[in-house]
Amino acid sequence: MSDEIFCRKRRQLNRRRAFSSPRDSRWLVDRMEEDLADRLSYMSVEVQTALVIGDGAARVRQQLPPHTRVLATDVTASPQTHIVADEDRLPLADASCDLVFAVGTLDSIHDLPGALLLIRRCLRPGGLFLGAMMGAGSLPTFRSMVQSHEAESTGSAVARFHPQVDVRAAGDLLFRAGFSTPVADLDTVQVSYSNARRLLGDVRATSGNALPHIRPFPIKAGRKLLAAAPFQEQFGLLYLTGWAPEKGVQRPSGPVKART
Repeated sequence: MSDEIFCRKRRQLNRRRAFSSPRDSRWLVDRMEEDLADRLSYMSVEVQTALVIGDGAARVRQQLPPHTRVLATDVTASPQTHIVADEDRLPLADASCDLVFAVGTLDSIHDLPGALLLIRRCLRPGGLFLGAMMGAGSLPTFRSMVQSHEAESTGSAVARFHPQVDVRAAGDLLFRAGFSTPVADLDTVQVSYSNARRLLGDVRATSGNALPHIRPFPIKAGRKLLAAAPFQEQFGLLYLTGWAPEKGVQRPSGPVKART
């Protein structure tokens, strides 16, 4: 029996489903991409080779000069993917990239500390890492609804949601991975939903459940869940920033440009 937190095959299935999701269900991914691209526009970093993990390759190309080499990696193949690999198994040489841009997949990596270490190692000195994922504080209403309906139907509730990384833990992970001036911050987004079906579509378009053992949800509880009245939901979008330290210098190679 695997002792991994997340199922790698299920992650692949989730990504294939996300690729085919309606465009309007991928607004969370779009929001994270746009925010990271905005941050990149204010950073002083010369990029010859950029690595994009998950979503965002097209947006990164728009931000960088035409001659920049942009490599896209994902856990499953697609027409836009150059490298198929899990984030904690990246087959990249040390100091081979100037920028790593990661959106939408970091919340379901079995070995997130190991993935961050590999990302830092593949950056050249002074290189920049920008990442975004769903973090702590996400889906409190839906979690409560799922647990209460299942407990009412079966007398108990099982684990159906991912462990969530909070801001403090994310900052600690960046520091442990060796990033210079690591920064983690959280954007809390409130959304009104008319029904749970629409929420499920948005979640599946962003990530999906990658736990290794998922018991089928009781049919009776599922009907009650989908029939829920309009409700408010919350997403915690967690952003990560870190620089690969220059040799002997524990700070980024270039300053952050002032916002005007």
